[in-house]
Amino acid sequence: MQAARCPYRNGDQPAADPCTDYLPLREEESVRWDEDLEVWIVSGFREVTALLRHPALSAAWPQRGATPLHREGEGGERAAEIVRRWFMFNDGNEHAATRRIVAPLFAADRLAAMRPVVDELVDELLAGRTDGVEVMADLAVPLSSRVICRILGLPDDVAPRLDHWAPDIAALLIADYLPEVRTRGHRALREIADVVEEALRSEVREGTGLWLLDKARREGAIEASDIWATASLLIYAGFETTSTFIGKAVRAALHAGAWASVQGREPAAVVDELLRFDTSVQQVARVAAAPVEAAGHLIAEGDLVLLMLGVANRDPVVFAGPDLLDYDREIRRHLTFGFGAHYCLGAGLARMESEIVLERLVGRWPDLALDGPPVTRQHFGITVLERLAVRGTGR
Repeated sequence: MQAARCPYRNGDQPAADPCTDYLPLREEESVRWDEDLEVWIVSGFREVTALLRHPALSAAWPQRGATPLHREGEGGERAAEIVRRWFMFNDGNEHAATRRIVAPLFAADRLAAMRPVVDELVDELLAGRTDGVEVMADLAVPLSSRVICRILGLPDDVAPRLDHWAPDIAALLIADYLPEVRTRGHRALREIADVVEEALRSEVREGTGLWLLDKARREGAIEASDIWATASLLIYAGFETTSTFIGKAVRAALHAGAWASVQGREPAAVVDELLRFDTSVQQVARVAAAPVEAAGHLIAEGDLVLLMLGVANRDPVVFAGPDLLDYDREIRRHLTFGFGAHYCLGAGLARMESEIVLERLVGRWPDLALDGPPVTRQHFGITVLERLAVRGTGR
């Protein structure tokens, strides 16, 4: 296959990719100190990889890290207590112990058992749609929300609420120095905790996420607040990142003129290249628990570090023609799901949902095209894909 042009580097395209906000960082040092933000920015693939697994870089930045914006704000602890309990924001045994409790939910055999469920949900969401679909509102959002609710053991009628909770939690992770952001974010987390408690008062299906967490609580391994925290993490991460990637994957393929080339190809390879090309989570934060040397720079204890996953996935030192969408690219590894101990637990689920959606869409509409420009909005510095209408005439 001839590599498709980069869909976001052409001026005549109707919408820009969020990664173009960060790609100029490739012209800077791969590790550099930002005086304004008072944070280290790391953009090189090898440097990001090394720091993701460095034992002196802690994932507990909501507890330990602060920027000038936080120091100028209302003060107090960063984020909510429930967020500080998310295992993704903890290290060592505290991280591993909670992660182990819910890891069976994403094991290969469980994902294989979930595949028919996802197949059925996608078919249901596409049923009766002959001319096209709005990918976000009609497919990606309801699919990812219903799937994570099934995995956790929450009622189906909770699923529509995830789309309302997610933006407020996302804002809390970015701009918790703003009082209104804290208010809305804390409210969303309280509502999730209430939903979880209500579900636990009824009969929770054996083997679901809530069943595993409640079992661990009864055995004394975790506290009740850890159930709320882990459930809110899985709800947010399982919904937000997956629905975002599904939309961005369809958009990238259409913009690049590479939609028809999806057909007949190994879905896993297509999804891997789309994951590399248009990373759902553009950056992750760490805080130095001890001095760390990186690319000739000394990161001091207490310094915040931003690891730019999206830019690293476009590093020309590692990926030939990184700004081209090439389904035949042999990808040894990309950083979309992180690396090391904090590698995304739900990576397999996100891949599976995305593969099934792409298979169904290209099978139904091999001639799919945009039905108007994609609609994006800025959400505290993050570009969110809000609407992606597509049309096709079928076979």
